[in-house]
Amino acid sequence: MKLAPLFAAGLLVLSRAVAAEPFAWRADAPEAHGLATVRLDALRDHLAAHGTKAFLLVRDDRIVSEWYAADHAATKTHYSASMAKALVGGIAVAVALSDGRFTLDDPVEKFVPSWRDDPSKAKITFRQLGSHTAGLEDAEDGHETPHAKLTGWKGEFWQRLPPPRDPFTLARDAAPVIFAPGSRMAYSNPGIAMLGYATTAALRGAPEKDLRTLLRERVMRPIGVPDQEWSAGYGQPVSVDGLALVAAWGGGAFTARASARLGRLMLREGEWDGRRLIAAEAVRAVTRDAGTPGNCGIGWWSNNDGTVAALPRDAFWGAGAGHQLTLVIPSLNLIAVRNGSALNGPSTHVDYDRARDTLFFQPLMQAVSSRDL
Repeated sequence: MKLAPLFAAGLLVLSRAVAAEPFAWRADAPEAHGLATVRLDALRDHLAAHGTKAFLLVRDDRIVSEWYAADHAATKTHYSASMAKALVGGIAVAVALSDGRFTLDDPVEKFVPSWRDDPSKAKITFRQLGSHTAGLEDAEDGHETPHAKLTGWKGEFWQRLPPPRDPFTLARDAAPVIFAPGSRMAYSNPGIAMLGYATTAALRGAPEKDLRTLLRERVMRPIGVPDQEWSAGYGQPVSVDGLALVAAWGGGAFTARASARLGRLMLREGEWDGRRLIAAEAVRAVTRDAGTPGNCGIGWWSNNDGTVAALPRDAFWGAGAGHQLTLVIPSLNLIAVRNGSALNGPSTHVDYDRARDTLFFQPLMQAVSSRDL
């Protein structure tokens, strides 16, 4: 997808020039929105018993349930882990798509010159990087080995060393291509690192030179998220090839309400109370099934193929280690945010997706009134 430069310029002017009343969350009785207080109270208690620090449920643009553990609060950020892939990486790509900086099917080598002479890497597209189908090997070993115990380039990736052993240079030069790009899905943190690298390279000549600045000026401040309620890139960009690179595979932190505002922007397909911040087509491109193997959008996960039986097919979500989750269901006009430690505790007998489904998605859907199921 590539938007006409004139449209992109008009979008930028509109997003910065149209005045609107600041949006503020308002609480409302669950029953006014097809939900039952008794069910939501039971859901809250269930989540509190399973390592949850923050739970926020929005329906019809109203907060119908909000709860924080004693050591947490509405104004306290929580680490994002890989939920940053959606909230930082996916949304930054959507803004760049809106500006016509690239299309999802552009080869990344247009912005990564060192890949042009590599027969495999030269074929990799933005779509493949964002949907974990580019073939770049992950910086994990598939055995839940703690990052501190990984060796070689994989261990260095997580240590965030200075260049040339920084995560971006390692993702570009050290991570091998282990299958033909686009042929299957395999989760890849280096793939998301290169998505951020290439997106940043595509910003050359733009007012915003890095992903954090792009998000702050084009998204976070316009939707009313205070600077102190979010962060990205482990708080420190990395300078490589003259680019200020911001991690999008992890390293973010958001309050639950900040995450929910981003969910609201995606639910409304880039419109914020009369302001067009992101092109609707660009939002759909990153939040819906990317058309590649697996159930990925770009940074986001999509349920278009019914991967999660408990959720409607239009649901999409960002997810990170410890079950950091931002779930958006347009057909139910619903946004749910959950932060904390892993829902299944330290158990290794239940995998991440199964614990997510049985301990969050399913109970959440059971709390929705039968009228909507």
